[in-house]
Amino acid sequence: MAVSRWLRWVGPGAIALGIGSSIASVAAGANGRPWAQPCDRPIQDTIRGEVSRPETISDLRGTPWFRVDPVLDDGGTLQGQRLTVGIDGERSSRSLGLAAESFAAGPFGPIVLAGSDDGVVSRLEAIDVAAGCSWTIAAERAVIRRATIDPVAMTVYETRVDRSSRKDLGVWLRSLEGASPARRVLAPLPDDDRFGRTFSTEFTWDVSGTVLAVQACGATACRTRVLPGDGNPVITIDEPDLGPLVGIDDDRLVSYEACRGLPCLIVATELASGERTVLASDAGLSVVVDTSDGTRLVHESGATDGPRLRVVGLDGRMPSDLGSLPAGLRLHPGAVMSNAATRLPPEWVLLTSDGRITFDSTADQPQLRHVPDGLSVSLEEALR
Repeated sequence: MAVSRWLRWVGPGAIALGIGSSIASVAAGANGRPWAQPCDRPIQDTIRGEVSRPETISDLRGTPWFRVDPVLDDGGTLQGQRLTVGIDGERSSRSLGLAAESFAAGPFGPIVLAGSDDGVVSRLEAIDVAAGCSWTIAAERAVIRRATIDPVAMTVYETRVDRSSRKDLGVWLRSLEGASPARRVLAPLPDDDRFGRTFSTEFTWDVSGTVLAVQACGATACRTRVLPGDGNPVITIDEPDLGPLVGIDDDRLVSYEACRGLPCLIVATELASGERTVLASDAGLSVVVDTSDGTRLVHESGATDGPRLRVVGLDGRMPSDLGSLPAGLRLHPGAVMSNAATRLPPEWVLLTSDGRITFDSTADQPQLRHVPDGLSVSLEEALR
């Protein structure tokens, strides 16, 4: 299925980053290898006990990464998407061709989750990046727009829409190993003219991996529902002046305002009271990071002497400067904003050539920056 207005399928993050080049110009290189065989062991045996993130930068080697890039024809029409996955510290990568309406999520331990819809059936595949094999998780007639894995509960959350009408069908939950059929756990969002038509839906986990947010965005404004994970009621944040989600902790939602581009205001909304705190007035790309001082926002900020990184607590306290951005590098904001992700240890952020995971760390020279003190380390050095 060809879609000329392809940006609507890849969501607000791709628009913010200005992704618009054909995959032909960013191919995985000579070492790219296609995916092939199904995995020969149960998925729960693979993911169980392997979901913890790296504790230090020396643990990064062997960590999976992914990125999704559009495949365009000569006229700029989307023909499909290309999922590329690899392992930090290895030169080779693997690639998988997806339909135009597709996505990836993770990593969840050693696994990257991929969804693709061919116009008839939506399929979910869990890919063991290191082993080079995959499991089929789901095949549905309804369109699965996004999905995420809860590796602790061994379940998969999905957002769905009706294939013919594109009407919201809510959020569904299934067991990871397929032992029982999927069931709906959140009703569809009601129509609301303040938000307009929904163009994208996204899942975001908090830094602890226990609180899940599901966000639906129109052209600029977004509605977010938070599943606390402790049996408490779902919390809905539906103010039309709020835009895409940056991150979440156990009691605050961090999001951009409903801007049409970056830089933009970032606010933290208390889940219990709805009270807001302005965290940044002119933020570019941003990410929420777990530190010894609590969860903090790291964001790009313009300055007279060039772009810089700044950090602030989610309560608006302890703002500080993390130094300038090296020429040609940008902050990696995470999967929702960049269509690319890896797992980083606490207190570290990643700087890359376009804010995304790169195919070749030797050519693009990405850096890691330590949030507490601004120390910079080249990714290549960390992976030795």
